[in-house]
Amino acid sequence: MLGALLGALPAGHATASDLPLHGISVALDPGHNGKNGASSSISRLVDAGGFWKACDTDGTSTKSGYPEHAFTWAFVAELQAQLKANGAKVYLSRPNDQGVGPCIDERGLFADRLHATVAISIHGDGGPDSGRGFEVIEPGMPPRRDNSLRPNLHQSALFGSELRQALVDVGHLQPSTYLGRNGVGQRSDLGGLNWSRVPKVMIELLNMRNRSDASMSTSASWRKSTAHALVVGIAWYLQGHPDTTSAKQLSFAA
Repeated sequence: MLGALLGALPAGHATASDLPLHGISVALDPGHNGKNGASSSISRLVDAGGFWKACDTDGTSTKSGYPEHAFTWAFVAELQAQLKANGAKVYLSRPNDQGVGPCIDERGLFADRLHATVAISIHGDGGPDSGRGFEVIEPGMPPRRDNSLRPNLHQSALFGSELRQALVDVGHLQPSTYLGRNGVGQRSDLGGLNWSRVPKVMIELLNMRNRSDASMSTSASWRKSTAHALVVGIAWYLQGHPDTTSAKQLSFAA
């Protein structure tokens, strides 16, 4: 089973260069922020890629009141830990969950400024009560097409495809029943994607308004297994493996 392929590297025998993600850097963008709702600054308009949108939003929440910003922060903390354990350098778009922003243009630009290898924006959706599952959102070409704004469309699509496959085959997650097509969508209206030249996708990991998905949003074991799937997907992309059998050639730290 692919989901059981993550094994710890042998203690005392592995060096840094043995780690499957050694030498790469990942930019992680946990959506929203803890004090967005208390600040009027997030409503100011910024360039989202040839058009104007609000700097940021509050995000959604489960019906019991668990906010999206807390969900994305907790998930990214787990993903960051697993990426580092496997040799990657990790950058975050925000330092904690008690601030405001950053704005969507900065969320798109920060990975480029840090010369990250790949970037992922993490979200939880506020969809219909009956809808379930994840969607990997790839960038489309924004209205403005000058040299300052060229999303890496081809590589982002390849990256998104590997992450989608890993979420299904390793994380055993359900593709969205109401968004995209078989767990993948494309949007050209997201500043966080439009401003990135680094291969980048946004992932709506689950629907926080659905009872079953909401129950997973607070689960530490779900965060661990889902983060694990994304680590595998990143490795598949970086090593150029288009099929899931390549996981057998990789050994990941828990």
